[in-house]
Amino acid sequence: MRKVLLAIALSLGITGAAFAKDGGDHGQGHGNDDGMRFRAHLVGGDLNGNPIVTNATGEASLTVIDHGTALRFRVEIAGIRNLWQAHIHIAAQGPVAPNQPVGPIAFWFVPSSNAAPDSNVSERFDGEMSGGVIMTNAQLTGPLAFDPANAENTGIAGLLKAIGEGRATIVVHTNDLDNSNNQVPGVSGDSPAGEIRGLIQ
Repeated sequence: MRKVLLAIALSLGITGAAFAKDGGDHGQGHGNDDGMRFRAHLVGGDLNGNPIVTNATGEASLTVIDHGTALRFRVEIAGIRNLWQAHIHIAAQGPVAPNQPVGPIAFWFVPSSNAAPDSNVSERFDGEMSGGVIMTNAQLTGPLAFDPANAENTGIAGLLKAIGEGRATIVVHTNDLDNSNNQVPGVSGDSPAGEIRGLIQ
C-alpha cells in the first residue's frame, strides 16, 4: 500500500511540474510559456489621454500559444456606435497611465490591415469585435515592425515584451464620417482619436 501511495505522489509531482512549465499558472509565471494570459478592460479615453464621456466598455483577452511564438486574442465591446477602427498601440515607456498617450499603432483589429477605412458600423455594436491569432511577425507594424537585427524588441517577441512592460494599449475609435462636426476631445459615437481604451496586463 505504501508503494502505491508513493507512486501516486510521484506521478502527481511530475504532472504538476509539467503543468507549471506549460503555463498552467495562467500568467503568474515568467517567460513566454504557452497558456500565459493577459487582459484589458476598456473604458472612456482617447489615445492622447483625454477622458471621453461614454457608456461604452470593452474587454479583451490574449493568450500565448505555440511555444511563445503566437498570441490568440478576443476583443468584445458593448455600447459602441459608429465603430471605425481598433488597434494595439505601443508606447515608448510604461506602464502607460490612463491620462497618458498610448503611442503609435502596432496591430490592427478593425479593419484587419492598415488600409485606411472609409466606413463604419453606424448602429450600436455589442459583442465580439475581433478574434483570431497573431501568428506571424509580419502582422505587426509601426514600432513593432519586425527587424531581424532587433528581434527581441520587434515582431511578436517585441509585443510580448511591451505587454510585460505595460506599454501595450488597446484603443477603439469611433467616427460618424462627418468631419465638419469633429470635436477634440471627441464625444460618444464620434471620437476618431479613440472612445475607449485599456492597458493590456
